[in-house]
Amino acid sequence: MSNEYNGERIQKFSGIISKCPSCGQVLKALEAKCPACGLELREVESASSVKQFTEDLSKTISVMQKIELIKNYPIPNAKADIFEFLLLATSNFDTKKHLSATGTERKISEAWLSKIEQSYVKAETLFKNDSDFVKFQEIYNSDIKELNAALNEKEEKKSAGKHYFFGVVMMLLAALVFIIIMLKGSGIPANPRLSFTVLAFFANGLISFIYASHKHLKIVALIAYCVNAILNIAFCFVAPGHLFHVLIIVACGLGAMLGKKKH
Repeated sequence: MSNEYNGERIQKFSGIISKCPSCGQVLKALEAKCPACGLELREVESASSVKQFTEDLSKTISVMQKIELIKNYPIPNAKADIFEFLLLATSNFDTKKHLSATGTERKISEAWLSKIEQSYVKAETLFKNDSDFVKFQEIYNSDIKELNAALNEKEEKKSAGKHYFFGVVMMLLAALVFIIIMLKGSGIPANPRLSFTVLAFFANGLISFIYASHKHLKIVALIAYCVNAILNIAFCFVAPGHLFHVLIIVACGLGAMLGKKKH
């Protein structure tokens, strides 16, 4: 950058050029080892903006002040600053604690997560095509992939729990109808509609248990629910007026919806 002053050309430079203390090789902003002589650069100081941020963070009085500072503290455009902010944010974010945290702890964890996102987005915006961007991706992806995997596992457990509960309800209904048959004293062969009802409820329960135990069989479970519902619809036309089969059709739809993920 240059300016004209009293007819003379004045050169202005911004930034600091870092050199290897051993061989004098010019170093990139995030260099951890000299590419010329291989010297490991262990004494690299943290970016000044991160130092100022940590100092301001230590002076916060309330939890809400801390949360607001973490979320809203501006990240400079310098590559080293963004990298240090990303490292600081990831070191303060723990996936397991994040998932189990509640109240203020959860809010603080979410603030650090937002700082990770801010740092990565800024790096992606400013120097996505830079060779150093790979380092940002590695740090960001390791945390985000771990978080997404943990969230998916939590969602799968929740879904499995719903299916187990649904399966128990269906089995209890099958047992109830069976008891009704036996109390009438006419036996199963004399009650084809009720007998089919027992089998239909039992099938719904079995489908739900299988899906809860083997989530990769989701498509098979959905097909089974559909077949069960179609059979009951057909049976309603053959033997109309049977409330149990209407309930089974509704139950099939409910069972199919339990496996649907929220996006």
